[in-house]
Amino acid sequence: MKPARQYRKLDAQLIKKVRFLSEYGAPIEHIASAVGVSHQCMWGWLKAAKGPDPSQLELDLLEAINEGRAAGGLRLASKIAESADAGDTRDAQWLLTHSPAFRRHYSDNAAVTRAFSDGVQACVAAVQAAGLTPEQERAVLLQISARTGEKLVETD
Repeated sequence: MKPARQYRKLDAQLIKKVRFLSEYGAPIEHIASAVGVSHQCMWGWLKAAKGPDPSQLELDLLEAINEGRAAGGLRLASKIAESADAGDTRDAQWLLTHSPAFRRHYSDNAAVTRAFSDGVQACVAAVQAAGLTPEQERAVLLQISARTGEKLVETD
């Protein structure tokens, strides 16, 4: 049986601070230094939370980050709605599109990235449904890979 991990710094108070900082879009590296741990330590706790045998504190830490990010995104999105009613949305739009925690979901680049990925996947599905021989299919997928940068087949 694996011995239980012990923590000197990971406790309910630290998790509360992490949630607050996550809500305001702070990156993990900044959160770690703000709560007094190294970013390697913070990443280790988060990796362990996603592993096969996480402790309750590790799970609570991961949940705090996810809840904080969700609450922050919703808060900023509601600010956009309020500002739009008043005629000004620039501040909240900037935060949503530039904050490392939120830009993946709210920036214009996120929409472009998702559309590109969806297009590549649709193209691959069409190639697979075309009834080509395995050699022809591989050749077409290699061409798509070369033009898009997406790794679609294993290369020798």
